[in-house]
Parts: sequence; C-alpha cells; structure tokens
Amino acid sequence: MSVNPRDKHLINQRPEISSAKIVEATSSFEAFQNQVIRPILKFQNELLIEVFLSHIKTKNQDPSALSFTEKQEIIKAQFKTNTTLKQMLLGCVIGLLTTEEFNYYNANTSNINKRIFSMLKERLFDKLK
Repeated sequence: MSVNPRDKHLINQRPEISSAKIVEATSSFEAFQNQVIRPILKFQNELLIEVFLSHIKTKNQDPSALSFTEKQEIIKAQFKTNTTLKQMLLGCVIGLLTTEEFNYYNANTSNINKRIFSMLKERLFDKLK
C-alpha cells in the first residue's frame, strides 16, 4: 500500500524519541504509544499546554498563583470532569494521525485515549511545576 502525501508529511514532521524502545515483547498498544503518540505529544507540546492554560483561564483560574499541589488538583479535576477540554486536547493529537494510525486508533479508542490522557496529565504536571 502506498503512503499518501499527507501521511508521509505527518510522519516526517514527528520528532524522534530515542528512549522509545520497541522490543519483541512490547505490546501493540505500547508500540503504538511509543512510535506514534509520544512523538505527536512532543511535537504538539506547546500547543497542548496553551490549550489547557487558555481553557482554565476562562474559568477564572490563574495557575501562576497556585502551589504545585493545587495545580495538580486542577489538572486532575479538569481531566475528570471537563469533556470539552478533553475533546479539544484529543483533537490536537488525533488530527496528526496518519490514515492507517487512525484506523488502529478507531479500533482501540478506549485503551489509546487512556494512554493519551495519562501522558497529557504528566506533561502538564511537569510543565506547570
């Protein structure tokens, strides 16, 4: 199967993550996470953080005035209850999947979404220290 120009371009834009090792015992979900999701999250990092910060600022929450623990609680609460924000963040990731990757994602949505949101929370925790 030939790769369409959009898919080729998307793959070429992704940063390499040398620590994302794939070994024989790696599950297909973990391989997808390391080969696809992690590079997309790294590529989209600044945008994802800005989307999150913009969204919570509209809720009159200023993260700069909060302790790290309070920031963590806000992040956890937003991911637990704010479906609009979650869908916006998810769209920033899914929009950069190739056609074949999207088909895999579509067949495994629940498991992959859990992985995406878990990694997004960790990125936000690290960025908002």
